[in-house]
Amino acid sequence: MRILLTLWALVIFLVPASAQTGLLNHPQAKFFSHEGNIAFLAAGLMQRDSRERARALVTSTVIVTSLKYLTHERRPDGTTSDSFPSGHAAAAFTIAGLAASKAHTKTEAALWYLGAALISDSRVSLKRHYPHDVLVGAALGLLVARTPTLRVRF
Repeated sequence: MRILLTLWALVIFLVPASAQTGLLNHPQAKFFSHEGNIAFLAAGLMQRDSRERARALVTSTVIVTSLKYLTHERRPDGTTSDSFPSGHAAAAFTIAGLAASKAHTKTEAALWYLGAALISDSRVSLKRHYPHDVLVGAALGLLVARTPTLRVRF
């Protein structure tokens, strides 16, 4: 697991830094929104308690999908009406919250949250979500991660 986190940290720092005000540029955002997101979630699910993490991920997905169905908020790019809340942010922060709680060091925990933050920022940078979409998604993810009684059972 430590090797996967080290690789994830290297990827984060090898991606060229953006000249913008802390927001990811388009290639960086595409990476964190797609391949980086998949790698992050896979690394988070490859643990001894992977079944519990999968339950939490399913729970956050059900909550997000339900809210998307109820709200019909138009995406900033105008493509669809399922912007609120961000599923990427919810999933990333669900995994980050669970992984950080089992982390061996504060640095390891911080890397999980950094990864989740980069994934969330990528969604705003790509104009797929508004900032409030990712903030609510992140909050939902952390809530599910920290509240075991909310999780679905299978």
